[in-house]
Amino acid sequence: MKAFGFNQYGDANVFEELQIEPVAELKSKQVRVSIEAIGINPFEAILRAGYMKDSMPLPFPIVPGGDVTGIITEIGDKVDNFSVGDAVVVHKGFGGYAEELIAFTSHIAIRPDNITLAEAAGLPTPGIAAYNILTFFAKARAGETIFIEGASGSVGMVLVQLAKLMELTVLASGSSANEDYVRRLGADQYSAYDKENPGETFKDMADIVVDATLGGRASEVGVKALKPNGRMVSLIDVPTEAMQKEKPLADYYQVESVKELKDNDALKFLTDLMMQDELEIKIAKKYKFTLADIIESHKQLDLPRTAGKMVVIVKEN
Repeated sequence: MKAFGFNQYGDANVFEELQIEPVAELKSKQVRVSIEAIGINPFEAILRAGYMKDSMPLPFPIVPGGDVTGIITEIGDKVDNFSVGDAVVVHKGFGGYAEELIAFTSHIAIRPDNITLAEAAGLPTPGIAAYNILTFFAKARAGETIFIEGASGSVGMVLVQLAKLMELTVLASGSSANEDYVRRLGADQYSAYDKENPGETFKDMADIVVDATLGGRASEVGVKALKPNGRMVSLIDVPTEAMQKEKPLADYYQVESVKELKDNDALKFLTDLMMQDELEIKIAKKYKFTLADIIESHKQLDLPRTAGKMVVIVKEN
């Protein structure tokens, strides 16, 4: 089958078209999915560039991609909650930039009829991350105030919506160009980092701070906004020890895989919200399933991001 991957670390041009032998036999709790669309995630660019080669070395050739949607074409002999022909949303570590994917049933959920292929492919990683941040790491409670840095990004946009559904007061930051969009999602207050320092604007106001960016000065800004005994959750790195000294009584968490967290629990919750039109996934751009478009999508990941998700459409339904 056709897939796209790379044999070395580097910029977007390291991608090449690969011919991968399909998995011949499923395990008892696995399904085979014919992929219709793929979500493109910033973390995949971080891996491709080699920034994590010491902590997470990749076995080349590697086919990235953890977010897909498609149709089940085969099920394992102990699968009793999904059937051939089901449209599903899938979250998996690797292998998604391909025509088909094998996944355990613990990582899939039924795709609602009322959402597009692009929305379904754009949901898993940012949706699961946002869900786990609020429910597991931050343990958010109704009535609290949350400050979301990077609120127009793929994780941030879901965080804003889920936080409002949980009855939190939402403070948000991002570029001035994305203010109207983030306010429409439900942000109560917004601070544009290209016009002011959000940390000063929201100084000591947040019970919870979520750094949903990929670096820069976000940690420094977030610590300023945090209440002295608040909780801060970061997608990448927690603030340095020197930064934490400003708020030594606060708790600091980095998002990581924890065995207690179940993908299908989060996916079921999120897809139910989408079925009820209570959660939206903004699509920034759609690409074709070609080498040129895979490369272009990763070039865009390396640039300052616009609001929303990039997806690749493999098969139009």
